[in-house]
Amino acid sequence: MQDRPLTLDTLTEETRDVAIQVHNAQERLEDREYLATTQTAVDTLARRYRALYDTLPPGEQLKIERVLGRRIQDIKRLSGLLPRVLTSVRESTPDRQVQGTSMVGERRITGVSWSTERSAPQQNLSVGGEIEAWCGKCSLSTTHHIFAIVGGEPKQVICQVCNSRHTYRTGPARKRAEEATPGAAPAAQGRKSSGLTQKQVAQNALQNELASATSVRMFDPKERYKTGEIIDHPEHGRGKIENVLRSSLLVRFGRVGLRPLTLY
Repeated sequence: MQDRPLTLDTLTEETRDVAIQVHNAQERLEDREYLATTQTAVDTLARRYRALYDTLPPGEQLKIERVLGRRIQDIKRLSGLLPRVLTSVRESTPDRQVQGTSMVGERRITGVSWSTERSAPQQNLSVGGEIEAWCGKCSLSTTHHIFAIVGGEPKQVICQVCNSRHTYRTGPARKRAEEATPGAAPAAQGRKSSGLTQKQVAQNALQNELASATSVRMFDPKERYKTGEIIDHPEHGRGKIENVLRSSLLVRFGRVGLRPLTLY
């Protein structure tokens, strides 16, 4: 992708290809290699867009923002819903013997070394740099700018999607109140004893909700929708809207699972 000429036409074509790749990745969540490739493609696309944007005069910047900027933001949002795959693990090969001795419990993989008691170090962290973090306002993992670093670790970050500033974290805060609620443990034990996985329980609940819904909208790509609405798609049947983006919806259907739908 990086070897191609950096023009509006080539970037438009790359955006279309990466969007398809992200949509396919939503159905291949167990394929870590494909997820890693998809995440790299999204990051590369965002960098190439910014590089082209910075070279244009203000009038042309407004044009490319209308044509591609919003689509790329939607792609980054959808990519943020995918499980993250660490680059150091993705690019490594099976463990190899290296010269010299190492501390007990230390692991060396293709030039990357860290103790089993510590996580892999993050490289090139600096104020103003980019990092993946969880945004509570967006309710997903997005690319952030580092605002403050304490002890070599990011402390505060700014979301590139909603521009909110918050404490750096890699996932949503744990709901301790729910964990301490009486009856929560027996309910979990009941699900375990029934032989159903958490995914199956959620799927059954969705099927019941879709079947009993009385307010169902026929899908029209020209209409506007809200999260939580039930729609009826001519090809996929009934589904519940999980996320609303600028030019697309993320809908979980009872028959085919999670699917993106494009809006006009």
